[in-house]
Amino acid sequence: MSLSRASDRLSLAVHSADRAAASVGFVEASTRRDDIRVTRDRTGWPATRRAVAVAAAMVVVALLSSGCSAAGGNGGASTRQGAPKAGDCWTTTFAASQKTEDWEGHAAVSCATAHQSYTYAVATISRKFSYSSWLDSSGGVRQDVDKAAYAACHTQQSRILPGITEKEALLYPTYYLPSTTQWGDGARWVRCDISEVKVGSTIAAPKLANLAGFAELKSTLSADPKRFALCEDDPANNGPDGAQTTYADCTGPADWTFIAALTMAGTDGAPYPGLTQLKTVGATQCATLKTPAGHEVFVEPPTQADWTKYDDRELDCWLNNN
Repeated sequence: MSLSRASDRLSLAVHSADRAAASVGFVEASTRRDDIRVTRDRTGWPATRRAVAVAAAMVVVALLSSGCSAAGGNGGASTRQGAPKAGDCWTTTFAASQKTEDWEGHAAVSCATAHQSYTYAVATISRKFSYSSWLDSSGGVRQDVDKAAYAACHTQQSRILPGITEKEALLYPTYYLPSTTQWGDGARWVRCDISEVKVGSTIAAPKLANLAGFAELKSTLSADPKRFALCEDDPANNGPDGAQTTYADCTGPADWTFIAALTMAGTDGAPYPGLTQLKTVGATQCATLKTPAGHEVFVEPPTQADWTKYDDRELDCWLNNN
């Protein structure tokens, strides 16, 4: 569910210990990253590359077609009750962005002031839903609505910034649905936002950075994409996404660098092969990537929850720079 920059093809098949499971093959190695993650975030994008979700998404998005606001002034008078518009700027926290599927924060702010989220597009969910609410019986977002909203924003991201890859993992995409009242009245828009995870914040409790103007961000992304790449410092030597691990600047020294994701083939709904099996095969395959001699490569497989709920089929490869 993300942009691909596939390089070499891998032929190894992973066979589930459960004989009912069909074999699952690695189809590509890519320098991609759905978003940042440890678990999946509420959007369906992975949140850190498996830490921040690393959550995500599955999924990647980024910023948009003009400076923070169309006129460069107030980002708009959008409120929780009204429809948003592209170019709106918002104040929020990473924790708040994870809590709800619809926006429950303040109204849009002037893009000339500090803000942590930017609306790069307001997309339309093309799939027809007859539900009077996007809530499921457990109070969460319906999975089919979740996927449709993701797809709508991902389409806009591909149109607006077709060159962005999942390797620019400090860019954190999310989306917001209409309120349940608006949905019941027929609203089918989805607000597509981009934020940036703050270097120095911990994997356990990520923070969002104040965003620069869109033009500046776009320029930086073009000239120095490594500025948004995913690296981590690991003072406790616990590996990527450890309890004390922090996000690091890839343009300087860092303990770990995210280098690739191995994407496994297989139909949605296939049984989970098991963590041990995925780690074993993933370690072998990550070791085939071109890395400096003498440096450890660490594999981070999807959890059973991510595999099942979000059809996550990626094994993340990390390079130990020490």
